Amino acid sequence: MRICFLTVLMLFLAGTAAAGWGPTVRLTTSDSASHNSMTPARSIAAGPTGRIHVVFYDNRTGDQQIYYKRSADSGSTWSSDTMLSNGAGLKAEPAVAAAGGYVHAVWEDRDGGYNAGICYRRSTDAGLAWLPETLLAPPAYNCRNPSVAALDSFVHVAWADDSAGRELYYRRSTDFGATWGTKVKLTNEIQESWHPSLALHGSCVHLAWRDWRDHSFEVYYKRSTDFGATWGEDTRLSEDPAGSYNPCIAADSGLVHVVWWDTRTTPFEIYYKNSTDEGLTWSADTRLTNDTTGSYNMTVAARGAMVHVMWEALYGTSFIMYKYSTDGGAAWSTDTAITVTPEYWSVSPCAAVDGEAVHLIWTDFRDSEYGEIYYKHRLADSTRVAEERRLPRAPRVMPTFYREVLSSVRTPGRLLDAAGRTVLDLRPGANGVQHLASGVYFALQGQVHAQKVHRVIVTR
Repeated sequence: MRICFLTVLMLFLAGTAAAGWGPTVRLTTSDSASHNSMTPARSIAAGPTGRIHVVFYDNRTGDQQIYYKRSADSGSTWSSDTMLSNGAGLKAEPAVAAAGGYVHAVWEDRDGGYNAGICYRRSTDAGLAWLPETLLAPPAYNCRNPSVAALDSFVHVAWADDSAGRELYYRRSTDFGATWGTKVKLTNEIQESWHPSLALHGSCVHLAWRDWRDHSFEVYYKRSTDFGATWGEDTRLSEDPAGSYNPCIAADSGLVHVVWWDTRTTPFEIYYKNSTDEGLTWSADTRLTNDTTGSYNMTVAARGAMVHVMWEALYGTSFIMYKYSTDGGAAWSTDTAITVTPEYWSVSPCAAVDGEAVHLIWTDFRDSEYGEIYYKHRLADSTRVAEERRLPRAPRVMPTFYREVLSSVRTPGRLLDAAGRTVLDLRPGANGVQHLASGVYFALQGQVHAQKVHRVIVTR
């Protein structure tokens, strides 16, 4: 009887969770590990009206390369894949921005070893054709986590860089990406600054990131009010000494919204705060999720007073969850399940808005053990999103997050990347993972007839 009840509940959730949303669409079919970025940088952008742009990385050629695809009809149909990167070495963590008919893409480009540079490429015709690559930062500096934002002729790129300690750096273009200004150092704390997230409104450039200066990771913010020519002081946003990770930022109509996942509760939950004066002052922290299973890897998108937040919630596997505010973040809807995936993982949601329409991508393992890119949209004339308060309580299968060392390995095994390739032979004790790119890996341990697989997330 209990099994029947859970089956009925799962079917009910699958039918109601996506009310107000269009169908789920599989965007990639290479069966060779297609993933969007795990970082808060955006793998999806919208504009001009009706045009949607997606970037991801894929192993179909044997080398991990960056790919792009577009829709010119608000997600109804999609182009074939276009490979943006070139050459040997691992390419990862792509981000995309769109403004007018220009599309701007950035990514990490490894030189065949551990170090990575930041590459940029642009299209001047809404993604139909692409101009050659531009190297914004060389691999010698071991660059990570690029974020890009664009408005009119201005293009802004921020990243983490080891040229003088792990700090944030920035370059901008004032002519649609044709030429670039010099590299500017944005943080100066001789501590680790990671995962920049950029948002624009008018002449204001908003930047959020996670920072180790307080001897725990906290969320920090700074802004420019003159299109990136000069920058203000750093402001700490998170208000608790527990770890606060990987903020994502959005801005529109004078409102600035920041979300992150936080360990002040166990397990981790999603927190939010906003500014109603372009980042000059900030509200108190607001806890958006309240679950016993853990919530992380969130994204935020906003237009006017409408704010959309998506994240991963752990229910045995991870589901993509959604909630929204219609009043600029003052009040919030209850949680909605966008994916109900008890047999496989749905990870790394990323959203963009086009007018009142919301467009969402994520990496999904339903049709491929290595992961593929999926898409869903909620158009402006959609019915109200059905709100689902209860989700099945499957046993916890918690992923483990590591930065430098994979510790507490009890038995020998292998660490596999998303393409199924062995990237590290595991030995009992501590195993260094600092040479690996941020992303999802799988620890395979035990005898052949009784092997156990554990999901491992390497984060910087």
